[in-house]
Amino acid sequence: MFWKKPSDDQTDKAAKPDKPADSGKGGEPTLSPEKAARFFAHAKTVGDTGNFEYAMQLWLSGLRFEPGNMTGLENFFSAAARWLGEAAGKRLDKEVAKAVSGSNKVDGYLSVLLDWAQKPMEAVLAVKATELASDLKLIEPTYWIGERALGACRLDKKTKKETFVKLMEAFQKAGVYDKAVQAGDAACKLDPADGPLSATVRNLSAQSTMNRGGFDQAGQSGGFRANIRDADKQRQLEEEDRVSKTTESIDRLLAVAEAEYLKRPDDLPSVTKYTQRLRERGTPADEAQAADILAETFKKTGQFRFRQEAGDLRLRQERRKVTALKQTADASPDDENAKATLRQAVRAFHEMELEEFQARAAAYPTDLTIKFEMGKRHFVLSNFDDAIAAFQDSQNEGKLKAMSLNLMAQAFIKQDWIDEAIETFKRTLEVKDLLPDLTLEVRYHLMTALQAKAEQSREIATAEEADKLASQIAIQQIGYRDIRARREAMKKLLAELRAKPQ
Repeated sequence: MFWKKPSDDQTDKAAKPDKPADSGKGGEPTLSPEKAARFFAHAKTVGDTGNFEYAMQLWLSGLRFEPGNMTGLENFFSAAARWLGEAAGKRLDKEVAKAVSGSNKVDGYLSVLLDWAQKPMEAVLAVKATELASDLKLIEPTYWIGERALGACRLDKKTKKETFVKLMEAFQKAGVYDKAVQAGDAACKLDPADGPLSATVRNLSAQSTMNRGGFDQAGQSGGFRANIRDADKQRQLEEEDRVSKTTESIDRLLAVAEAEYLKRPDDLPSVTKYTQRLRERGTPADEAQAADILAETFKKTGQFRFRQEAGDLRLRQERRKVTALKQTADASPDDENAKATLRQAVRAFHEMELEEFQARAAAYPTDLTIKFEMGKRHFVLSNFDDAIAAFQDSQNEGKLKAMSLNLMAQAFIKQDWIDEAIETFKRTLEVKDLLPDLTLEVRYHLMTALQAKAEQSREIATAEEADKLASQIAIQQIGYRDIRARREAMKKLLAELRAKPQ
C-alpha cells in the first residue's frame, strides 16, 4: 500500500501515500480528493524537513487526483521556489517529472506547471499553463495562474500581441471576463489598428458587466426581473463597482462581508473580502483587526500571501507614526528630543521593513524584486555586507540591474573598498537604456570614488579621470550636488600632483 521514493537521501523515513496508478494512454486520472489529501499532507511534512524537491513531487501527485485544488497549487509553487533558491544550478530529479509523465490532459497540464516552476520568469510557459487550466475548466487555477501570466507578459518586452490574445481567450473560456478584458486591452495597445480585436474586447467588457449584475440570466425564470426586484443586492453590486464610495456604502459593504465571514471564518474568499472591506474603511482599529485575521489565516493555511498582507498593514500603521513624529520635529526645529525620537522611530521602521522583506525572501527566494528591496533596507541600516549580497542576487533581474549595481557600489564605498566600487560603478554605466537621472548619479559617485583613490594613491591618471568626469557633470548640470566644490578640489589635487617630481 505504501511506496518509497528511490533515493540516497535517508532523512525521510515516513510512509508514503499511494502512488498514482497509471490511468492508461489518453485516460484521465480518477478524481479523488481523499487520495489527494494524503499526498498533500505528506508533501507538507516533507517540505517542513527541507526536502523541497521531493515535496514538489508529492504536491504534483496530489494535484493529479484533484487538479483544481488551490492549496496544492500554491504550495507546489512555494516548494518549487524554495528548491530553486537552494538548487544552485542542479537539475531536478527525474522522479519529479515521472509523477506526471502520463499522456492525458491533466498530466500535460501538470507537466507545464513543473516546467514553469523551474523557469518562473518564462512568460510563454505561464501562458501555456493558463490555457491548459482553462481547457480543463479549472476556474480558480485559471484565475490564479493567468493573473501571474499577465504580469509576466507585461514585464517581458518581447511579448507579442498574440500572447495576450491567447491569455484573453483562455480567460474567456473559463468565464473570467474581467481578466480577459485586461489581457485584451494589453493586446490592443500593441496593435491599436486591429478593429476586430477591439470589438471583441468591448464585447468581453459588456459580458463582464452583465455577469457582475446577473443580467446574463435575463432569459431564465426570475432572471432580469429578479435582479430588479432584489434592490438591496443590486445596490450592493453597484456600490462594489464604484471607485469612489460614500461612507454609508462602505459601512454597508463591510457589514455584508462581516456577516459572510462570521458564518464561514475558514472560507478564504470570505476572509479576503472581509479584510478588503476593513482596509477600505481604514480606521486604525479596522486595519489592526484585518492584520490579526490575515495573520491567523496564514497560520491556518500556510499561504504566505495572508502573512504578506498582514505585514503590509502593520507597516502602513508604523509609517503613519513616523510621519506624525516628523511633523512634530519639523514644527519644532530646535527640539533635540523630538529629533532623537524621530531618528529612533525611523530606524525602528526600517528594521520592521527589513524583517518583512526577509520573511518574503524566504517564502519567495526566486523573486529578485524582494531581494532588491531587502538589500535597500540593509543599506539604510548600514548592514553593508548583507546589502551587497542581496544586490549581487537582484542584479540578475534585468530591470533591477542598474539600480542594484549602483547601490552595491555605494555599499562598497561605505566599506572603504574603493577599487570594487569603481569597477561596479563602471559596470553600471555599461547597462543598456540607463535613465538620464541615474546615469548622472552613477557618474557623480564614480567621480567621488576616483577622487578618493587619487587622494590615497597620488596617481595622476586616476585624478585626471576623476577631473574629466567632474568637468562633464559641471557642463551638463552646474548645480548638481556639490559639483562646484568637487571641481575645484580636483583642479587643486591635479596641480599638486603635476608639480611634484615624478
